[in-house]
Amino acid sequence: MRKNYRQRLLCCTLFVLALLASAAIGQSAGAPPPIGPYLGQSNPGIVPAQFAPELLPVDGIQHCSPTFSPDGNEVFWSVIIREQRRGQIMHMKATATGWTEPSVASFSGTHNDVNPCFSPDGSRVYFTSVRPDGHGRADIWYVTRTENGWSDPINLGSPPNDESSEAQPSVAADGSLVFVSAMDSVEWNRGIYWCRRSGEVYAARIALPAVINTPDADTYPFIAPDQSYLLFCSGRPGRNSTETDLYIAYRLDSGEWGVPVQLGPEINNGSSVSFPRVTPDGKYLFFNRFYNEDDAFFWVEASILDSLRLVH
Repeated sequence: MRKNYRQRLLCCTLFVLALLASAAIGQSAGAPPPIGPYLGQSNPGIVPAQFAPELLPVDGIQHCSPTFSPDGNEVFWSVIIREQRRGQIMHMKATATGWTEPSVASFSGTHNDVNPCFSPDGSRVYFTSVRPDGHGRADIWYVTRTENGWSDPINLGSPPNDESSEAQPSVAADGSLVFVSAMDSVEWNRGIYWCRRSGEVYAARIALPAVINTPDADTYPFIAPDQSYLLFCSGRPGRNSTETDLYIAYRLDSGEWGVPVQLGPEINNGSSVSFPRVTPDGKYLFFNRFYNEDDAFFWVEASILDSLRLVH
């Protein structure tokens, strides 16, 4: 008799728990879309916080940080489809009723696409792609904004692309860009390059100097629109993480790059850091952090960089 009572009590408890779980799922599914700048997220302050975890699950996030349009009304990022070993670029857009659900960008979804990056004027999105008609295994491609959305992808040409692989583009206001490509005698066999743009023509690509490119892994570059500073990640001695920490180098009056400064432990906390990016309004620093066995987006007020200019 006591056994039957316990069985009935257990069944009732499980039934109630199932109803509560169902209700919670229904509330989540029926939740209104986020409204406001940066997907409606609260200002993170000067302590890094994970960005929009309820909207952008960490599963599959790799090889990027969010890139927002200058008006703040569009965002792109990339995810890795592990079963297919292929990247694709995701997209959200602000509307009068809130942000749209995440969806595959109109120019992605078939080939291996990662590293999206808005141009400072918002007219283009650059990205890395492995697709036909390129110059190497992976090239830098771009799409242009049209009246109906975005154009078909266009190869950026050579230079900057060549027979090796180019990735991780970041674009200055004049269209010049930094990116990562093959480099001998350095860890990961990749280093950071610079290509100056004049009109629609790019000059020959140039490896950044030894103060930036060391024998250790130097990668994930972000160039300020006015080219006054460079953010990048490095595995050089003194790092806190197992792979790469975040550094910043300022351009000197001579035009050369100054000695890079390592960001503090609030950023470089022991987890590998990658893909830094400052938002077009200059308010926030985004970066990717290896977090709980996955990559995750973090953000913090970009004002934390101001004190490093004094250190420099």
